[in-house]
Amino acid sequence: MTLLNDFSFEVLEQPRYLEEFAQSKLDRVPKGSILVGAGDSYAAALAGFYLSRGGCFALDPYYLSVSPDTAAGKEVVFISASGRTSSNFVAAREVKGVANRIVALTADEESRLASVADSIVRLPMDLMPRMPGALSFSLSLLAVLKMLGVNDTCDFRRAHAQARSSSNSVTFSEGATYFLGNSAAHSVALYSAAKVYELLGQRAFPEALEEFSHLELFSITKADAVNIYSCFDPFGKGRKLEKALAGHGYASSLIEDKGANDTERLFHAIFAAQFSILHKAEATNLSEPNFLLDKARLEISDSMIY
Repeated sequence: MTLLNDFSFEVLEQPRYLEEFAQSKLDRVPKGSILVGAGDSYAAALAGFYLSRGGCFALDPYYLSVSPDTAAGKEVVFISASGRTSSNFVAAREVKGVANRIVALTADEESRLASVADSIVRLPMDLMPRMPGALSFSLSLLAVLKMLGVNDTCDFRRAHAQARSSSNSVTFSEGATYFLGNSAAHSVALYSAAKVYELLGQRAFPEALEEFSHLELFSITKADAVNIYSCFDPFGKGRKLEKALAGHGYASSLIEDKGANDTERLFHAIFAAQFSILHKAEATNLSEPNFLLDKARLEISDSMIY
């Protein structure tokens, strides 16, 4: 199987893995704990911040490395499926003895990150190298929500099934593709852009729904596409923006809000993003994720991350 096929398998099989993991008992972290992650894991941390109503902080590991006193007396959860990211390891080492407790949320109990942690929460999956995160992201996110005491009951199969049709609303552009979302949907926007980079190799930009009209709006062109997640938007600002953009001839789409509670809404949006990007990759006949095709950029990335 190619990595693209493996990604497809993970996208399709997620409900089963998530249902099983949802039955696990995970220790709660106290209010005020810090979630730390990079890339997809930062998006998972940010979603935890929003869905816990600010019950935790979401930080970048580099910030924590240079400002370890931020963790004084707090529990710190490092989110890293591989456990190999050097910035996480350095940050964990810096806050050792400063933080009250260090937790490694990882699929590799033998990783460098795990070796520094006081306790480990293992993601129930076999990690594949160079795999664009699908299952690793959704499992990490579920673990974060459980550790923060977000106890919504999520019907993963329903969210997954509804996301198949919702994914048809996502539009891509040969110019720039934007993903916008408020609150926890902003974390989905970050994740969506990351998968566009990795799988499609195209220009994409995530932004908070409110900020777009202050910032990127003034640089968009008719060649761009704007995707707006309508979940976590009780005032309907996304719908208003989409209508205004379309009325002036800009390509814009609204991804519908589905779900019985916040957790289900969040996973529905994530699944919709995954389906849409997978279908786009298949339509362009990609056999491998695009990020593997440019060895120079991959070398730069590895030198910075690992």
